[in-house]
Amino acid sequence: MEEILDGKDLNITELNHLIYTAATVITEEINGTGKYKLETQRSKTPPWVRRIQESINDIRKELSALVEIERDNKKAQNIKRTRLLQKYNIEKKENFDQLTEELKQKVSAKMQ
Repeated sequence: MEEILDGKDLNITELNHLIYTAATVITEEINGTGKYKLETQRSKTPPWVRRIQESINDIRKELSALVEIERDNKKAQNIKRTRLLQKYNIEKKENFDQLTEELKQKVSAKMQ
């Protein structure tokens, strides 16, 4: 840099180009390549697969909460309990067992 700038009177544009060039060279030396790399890379899984996986995760979450309710675990929040019971309209234990079995089958069907 001293050799280039020694005895030269640079305007602001030439100085800007010189600084940009130096920064580019330093970046290439640090990264080992001169290619531009994307900072954020897209997920390699297609969107439809991600949607199915999210659906499976939601069903598993509800199934887990229902099993906790069936065990009469007081750790299950009352809001969660009432929401799930209203959503699936559960009144009897037979309906409850049938619902858990249906949810298990939905998970296994979506996984295939």
